[in-house]
Amino acid sequence: MKRKTGFCLFIMLILFLVPAKSVRASDFYYPYDDDGQLVVVLDPGHGGSNLGADYNGFLEKEMNLKVARAMALELEKYEGITVYLTHDDLETDMSLKERAQFAQSVNADILLCLHFNMSPGNILYGSEVWISGFGDENRIGYGFGKIQLQEMQELGLFIRGIKTRINEEGTDYYGILRNCEELSIPAVLIEHCHIDHEQDVPFCDSIEDLEILAKRDATAVAKFFCLRSEELGVDYRSNESAYLIPQTGSYAKMDTTNPDICLIEKKETNSSNRTVTIQVTACDYDTPMQYYAYSLDGGKTYSPYIIWPDTDLLEMKSKDTIELSLQIPEEMDSPQIRIKAVNQYDRFTESNILSDFLELEDVAKEEPEESLEDVLPVDGDNITISSQDMGSAGFQAPVKEEKSKTDYSGFLKICLVLCILIFVVVCTINIVLLCSKSHRRKKKK
Repeated sequence: MKRKTGFCLFIMLILFLVPAKSVRASDFYYPYDDDGQLVVVLDPGHGGSNLGADYNGFLEKEMNLKVARAMALELEKYEGITVYLTHDDLETDMSLKERAQFAQSVNADILLCLHFNMSPGNILYGSEVWISGFGDENRIGYGFGKIQLQEMQELGLFIRGIKTRINEEGTDYYGILRNCEELSIPAVLIEHCHIDHEQDVPFCDSIEDLEILAKRDATAVAKFFCLRSEELGVDYRSNESAYLIPQTGSYAKMDTTNPDICLIEKKETNSSNRTVTIQVTACDYDTPMQYYAYSLDGGKTYSPYIIWPDTDLLEMKSKDTIELSLQIPEEMDSPQIRIKAVNQYDRFTESNILSDFLELEDVAKEEPEESLEDVLPVDGDNITISSQDMGSAGFQAPVKEEKSKTDYSGFLKICLVLCILIFVVVCTINIVLLCSKSHRRKKKK
């Protein structure tokens, strides 16, 4: 009896495991796919007369289409997926509404709008994604965006995070997201990198680079939808539990305010090598810090944007307090340090100003064996002191030597005393004379 029971249990275990091994990849799409066939629509941004970003030989509409084509080829290597492009040529000029309607017509499970970025002043760099601010489109977009940005991060791109933007009407600001949300189609707008910044250009300045971006995008799709590819030798079906999205809450809320705090204070100065260490305290109650820039002239000019240390915009984390060491140029006598702290939505707050803190050594404190005129080069009224002239004595800022002047202070004091005495004597004489005249008049009467 025991043998029969054990045999039955063994048979039941086999029957349970066999379907699990032969199940189609499409069975793992839940909760992202409802009909067992995954449909992904790739939307190359711009097209036709709408060129997109046009900078230094880069034309965005061409780049977007190249990435879309390469991404489609890569995705077709996976099982259980159908890929469409909203358009497959450079001259098609589709409206954003038409793109969303096309995705609806093919029963798309997600639309990925592919772009490259530029910024005013060419100051921003990094990769970001924009998603709808509402409902399932928000949650699914956030889940995919996190995986896609992880792929960009592995390439070496700085990650600017997952963002939403709402217009004055209370709907999604970006038209492709707005139109897709109205049709209940999850959509993600991918800004791969900035074509106008030297930090990002190496990631997009050749066909090979664009193909690498496309393959990373395709890998993100495969990981998010738990696909497998025998041709590529990868199987992401077991990753399902890692990418399930919570079914409540709202993600990547828009920040419309500047950072709440930005303060700096001096920590240390080193006059020998002209470095200043400062402590920067900056935070935003809504979003993390993203960049900082420093100014040595009180905020008139700033350095290029620098990544805020220890920031993680995927996890929405950044340190509130950091320390920076700044090098003061030799030609700058009175630096005025100011910091600009920039949050995830590129809004910034400027700090207070630190000045008059560089304690330079004074070589004239000790009496030299020779006069300065014998040691240092003199050009008229100006004495130029360089670090080479100072040797091991440390750096001293250029000093303007005043011409020697005769000291007249003693003479002026004597003159002042004499004037006062003369004034007193004159006043006394006048009083005596007046009194004498008054006495004579009384006698006559």
